[in-house]
Amino acid sequence: MKIQKIHIKNFRSIKDESFDLSNDINVLVGVNGAGKSTVLDALATSLSWLVNRIQRVNASGQRISDSDIRIGTKYSSIQILVEEKEMNFDWTLVKSALGTTSNEKSDLVGATDLAHYFQDKLSSESTLPVVVYYPVDRIVNNIAPEISGKEGMYILDVYENSLGGKTNYQSFFEWFRLQDDILNERVGSRQKWIIRNKTWVKRKTRRLLRDIENLSVDDEMDKSEFKYFLNRFQKDDSIYEEPRYLFRELGELLHLSGRRIKGRHPIDRILHDIEYLLHKMGALTESRKDDLIDPRAFPTSAIEKIFHQLEEFFYEEESRDIQKQVVRFVWDALSFAILLSLWWMSNKGKEEIERVFREFNPIRIKDKEKLHKVAFDLIESINNIVSNDAERQDRATRSEGRELKYVTHAIEEFVPNYSNIRVKRLPRPHMLVDKEGVTINLDQLSDGEKNLIALVGDIARRLAIANPGNVNPLEGDGIILIDEIDLHLHPSWQRIMIPKLTKLFPNCQFVFSTHSPQVLSHVQPEKIFLLENIKNELSYSKAMDSYGKNTDRILEDLLNVDARPKKIKNEIHQLFKLIQEGQLKEAKTKLNKLTNQIGVDSELTKAEVLIKRREIIGK
Repeated sequence: MKIQKIHIKNFRSIKDESFDLSNDINVLVGVNGAGKSTVLDALATSLSWLVNRIQRVNASGQRISDSDIRIGTKYSSIQILVEEKEMNFDWTLVKSALGTTSNEKSDLVGATDLAHYFQDKLSSESTLPVVVYYPVDRIVNNIAPEISGKEGMYILDVYENSLGGKTNYQSFFEWFRLQDDILNERVGSRQKWIIRNKTWVKRKTRRLLRDIENLSVDDEMDKSEFKYFLNRFQKDDSIYEEPRYLFRELGELLHLSGRRIKGRHPIDRILHDIEYLLHKMGALTESRKDDLIDPRAFPTSAIEKIFHQLEEFFYEEESRDIQKQVVRFVWDALSFAILLSLWWMSNKGKEEIERVFREFNPIRIKDKEKLHKVAFDLIESINNIVSNDAERQDRATRSEGRELKYVTHAIEEFVPNYSNIRVKRLPRPHMLVDKEGVTINLDQLSDGEKNLIALVGDIARRLAIANPGNVNPLEGDGIILIDEIDLHLHPSWQRIMIPKLTKLFPNCQFVFSTHSPQVLSHVQPEKIFLLENIKNELSYSKAMDSYGKNTDRILEDLLNVDARPKKIKNEIHQLFKLIQEGQLKEAKTKLNKLTNQIGVDSELTKAEVLIKRREIIGK
């Protein structure tokens, strides 16, 4: 898929302009305020209607805002023409100004038709085009590969936050961590997982202890025994390192809590059932290697029984406060038991289970008749999450880290002298990379290094997600929009951007802006748009030459910037004028002065040669 043309009318500083785009590289050049971001924003706005409709039939995309409409005009419009496999699709987005009427209307049929085409292609070939926009406010503030629960694994996740304004580089690091988790934790055990996640286990246990403590009792012996248990949980770390110890201690606590609220028979039975559930869940998966968890092994009957006992408890004549305390404890114990038993799941899967427990928490239910439906919905949701997560992990492991391999390959190919990017989990998750043979925390790299790694890694990640069946997913199709591609980069890195991008991602179409002569020297002139903004009206022309030119030529010819400070430039001009007029003594004086100021310089060397020639031959 490639953009052939975009026609923009009355959008910010653009009154009426059409841009015919090249299939590979397109560069927007101009001073600050010329309109580079305006063109990129218009492209992203228009493409969002295609991206959203690929994901959901007739979904809406980004709209032209009232503030985008050019002042004094009745409407703003963006029309785009896209080619896919020699078929053309076009659509138009229109926004009328407030208080005005216009005959111009949006026509989004082309976006719908192209979305249907890609939906069919997804079904038959399992592939999609990448469409992503990296705006100028992108930055990596802190590399923390914590799992938020939003990281993408499914093919449509290629469009997650792809055109929604500020690009979230964090999702790249989350994805990298999740892939790395799947590949490394499959060969582990629950004991290793608990040791790595001891802080989480302790936090959940403390919450359970607080719930039990809130179940009041007057018996001094019970109080003393409970304090003994509290002290043991606080001081004996081995409880948190061996699953069977932890389950056994929790079972003892449940037994103790039953004594603390003795006489309330439904509660006794509930606690007994949770104790049994802990036993069943503890034995469910001691290790998980290559086999999927059989959903039939999940102890749904035990959970149903707990809900049945909760229903009976709601019939008891207890105060609402006591009911809340008991239900809170039951719910925390139940969720903790399930999450501990499903240690092998991805963090995304665990987050989804925690969300389900928050959503279906019966503490907010006053009508006991609704508990049965809550139990059904909870069990169905958990089973779906477990099955989906197991399938997701199997898909990732069947590829033997293929997607991760291509992403790390892209980063290592693109960024000189960097290799072996990886996740280290202790004492907290962080990312490491080898730079010229020395291991460095990614957070310690410069802004330019971090942003380049994140940019290249994110493009590669999206291509890998969008092309799971391709021999080389980096050769997938895509439209990549980048504002200020040279952002934070040293000139030596700016110089490699175009050759590396086109080599690593050969079938992507790039549209980006730049202020860098190092970037422009690698671009053919017909692919460069020289933007100019006069009295808030954008226009453009094409470059006459650029490819292979030195930076001084590009600065002066394309960027309209003097390569030298104006004062020095004027003095060099005066030097050559003196030589031309034959005033050699004055010329030598000025040459010596300039040499002392700026040192060795090609123009001064040329002037020195001309002076000597003039002295020898008189001309």
